Amino acid sequence: MWIEKEVTIDKKKINCLVNGNQVEVPFYDGISTDLDKISINSELYKVLSLVNVADRDETILITIEVNNESESNKSRKTSKLSK
Repeated sequence: MWIEKEVTIDKKKINCLVNGNQVEVPFYDGISTDLDKISINSELYKVLSLVNVADRDETILITIEVNNESESNKSRKTSKLSK
């Protein structure tokens, strides 16, 4: 599910859509193609890839490194049916 969040990229605050490890940013001139970190809600995330979607200069799709290990472990609890 895509959620609107404020993202800081190159010291510029932008309203973006975030879904798990993907961030959809409106295209703007001057975005660094060698971007290494972005901030979402004041938390820093490592950038794994940055793609100008369909080379149309409309949307940039950024893939970030997210550590969801604690959340995924909660969903793996043994249910009564599997005992």
